[in-house]
Amino acid sequence: MTTTASPAPEAAFLPHILHGRAHDPDDRWSFTFLDSQGAERCQWRAAQLASRARAVAAYLMSATRRGEPVLLVFQPGADFFAAFMGCLWSGRLATPINPPRRNRLIERLAAVAADSAARVALTSADLLESTREWRRESEQLGALDWMAVDALQDDPAMVPEAVGAHDVAFLQYTSGSTALPKGVRVSHGNLIEDLARMQGAWALSPDSTMVSWLPAFHDLGLIFGLLQPLYSGCASVQMAPNAFLQNPALWLEAVSRYRGTHSAAPSFAYDLCSRRIAPQDRASLDLGSLAMTMNAAEPINPAVMERFIEDFQPCGFRREAFAPAYGLAESTLAVTANPVGEAPVLRWFDVQALGAGSVSIVDGHATQARLMPGSGRPLPDVDIAIVDPETFRRCAPGRVGEIWVGGPTIAGGYWQRPEETAATFGVRIEGEAHAGPFLRTGDLGVLVDGELFVTGRIKDLIILGGANFYPHDIERAAQNAHQALRRDNGAAFFLEAEPDGDGREQVVLVQELERSRRNDDTTPIFQAIVEAVWQDLEVALSRVVLVAPGSVLRTSSGKIQRLANRQAYLDGKLPVIAQWERRAAALRPAAASAAPDQAALASWVAAWLAERLDLPVAAIEASHGFAEMGLDSLGSTELAVALGRRIGADLPDTIAFDHPTIARLVRHIAQLQPAVCAPASATPASAAPLAAGSDLDDLLSSIERGEA
Repeated sequence: MTTTASPAPEAAFLPHILHGRAHDPDDRWSFTFLDSQGAERCQWRAAQLASRARAVAAYLMSATRRGEPVLLVFQPGADFFAAFMGCLWSGRLATPINPPRRNRLIERLAAVAADSAARVALTSADLLESTREWRRESEQLGALDWMAVDALQDDPAMVPEAVGAHDVAFLQYTSGSTALPKGVRVSHGNLIEDLARMQGAWALSPDSTMVSWLPAFHDLGLIFGLLQPLYSGCASVQMAPNAFLQNPALWLEAVSRYRGTHSAAPSFAYDLCSRRIAPQDRASLDLGSLAMTMNAAEPINPAVMERFIEDFQPCGFRREAFAPAYGLAESTLAVTANPVGEAPVLRWFDVQALGAGSVSIVDGHATQARLMPGSGRPLPDVDIAIVDPETFRRCAPGRVGEIWVGGPTIAGGYWQRPEETAATFGVRIEGEAHAGPFLRTGDLGVLVDGELFVTGRIKDLIILGGANFYPHDIERAAQNAHQALRRDNGAAFFLEAEPDGDGREQVVLVQELERSRRNDDTTPIFQAIVEAVWQDLEVALSRVVLVAPGSVLRTSSGKIQRLANRQAYLDGKLPVIAQWERRAAALRPAAASAAPDQAALASWVAAWLAERLDLPVAAIEASHGFAEMGLDSLGSTELAVALGRRIGADLPDTIAFDHPTIARLVRHIAQLQPAVCAPASATPASAAPLAAGSDLDDLLSSIERGEA
């Protein structure tokens, strides 16, 4: 890469950049937020954002101390942006966290509140009623002072607090564990250094337009989607993540309408666009303005990239606009970049050689060949070393090792966690005293002709849809689901995504049974596990393996060896008592009956699930949980949207979690709408409504015969 990082304007930090833009009548930065229909909900220039930020800062100056964490609990929108900048303006540590959905996942919010030791939480007036419920549910949340920012008064004379490069700007809590959340300490200097490098690599300027639906509590959505335009002085068009999930076309329509030049999304989003935007709806799209759209935040599936290119090339999308990248919160955001105007790098690797820790580039027609996307080249002044994770020695060229990263974008460590900080940040390569210090990423990779290829992970983290999940959370949720399961005797791990799938890892749980329960019927145990993990964490398990007591592999000190259990499972060396697989669901008749209109709707839901999950209709079962069928968080949102359109009503996106079987969902809908017979809206091709006289037993019989 030949581009060099641009210095920050006037060597300022982000609140000072905003202050300067607010006083420049010719400044071109703008912030537009779209509602779920694509209409403009608000449009701000720098002066308006600065005014709202000063109002928040003035309150914080009176209610908190300098350097104190402040929780930001907002729905997507302008209020969050004002609160975030108000924290930076006043020298407080912005701590973004996603609000629980309808009181779901309160535990994570409470854990972050406890870990950060925040005393104040900022929110908006529309969430105040929810905060009262959260405070009743949690002691930690009840102890916070909650303040809605909507009506706070501006202090026009207030200027940004003086800060240094090493002063912490915000805490980025990595998505995942509810029990042990870790807040990354991102400094003002880290932030400016990363923004400058991304601006150089991807050619952002005041002429650019960012279009983003990514959540602002996630590092990619916050730093690249929201803060990068402010740094670069360009227009920013934002929408809520759920607006995109409910209607993926809104994202690309916004790119067309606003002539978007820059965007970003995980791999699943490009797959969703290909699947959900019909060919006739693509005709009006013009994606020729896109200079780049980042592909990051989860494993990159080359098949998804190719399909998106094929589907949207007629709309002006260019292969060179795809920009795979690698990064992590501990490095602020970006580590590598595929430069603007260059096509993604794809190489075929010999699978057996990779398994042995070496690289052999082969022809695509070779047996045991795996197509892998490059993640770009290191950003300027960002040093990448491939290191043996056991010896800490640099690997020879062509050898796979742990990815270590050094440079000015590396954060200062984890908030109030000195031991984890020492183990992850500031490590040195054995025998190279003058190299580093480095950040240990826990990812495995190799450099080929300067291009980084990420080959796997040595840490246990599971990444789904751009969100991180910790195995012990999955294990705990499962073990609490049924008394037949041994506590602290399970191992959750990932399997690589299927080559022709959507690029997502498959989640497997190996779990020991109690000795006295080895002869129990395992069907209710499987059902309890799968539904509990889905309800608690919104993770759809792919396989559950029940094993004999003492079978889960551990270290000599008693720690679960998840990667060793993964390998034992793949090698067929576990003493399996029973196993459940997502696609192996078997039908059983249900005793409940239903009105004709309910039966017709149940038939439609079954057909929709069969089409969405690529299952035979005979595998869809009215009494088993959606999670057993493999419906994940994204799929549940899609179901809510499709079902709402079917019956002509707005349904909450959590409805599939709240009513997690076809039978329960249909009964709930019937209570909402007495006349629930679906109008003549679009029906999946496989959804032939049942005769008006049939009941739920007839429905199940027809599904079993494959007639529904």
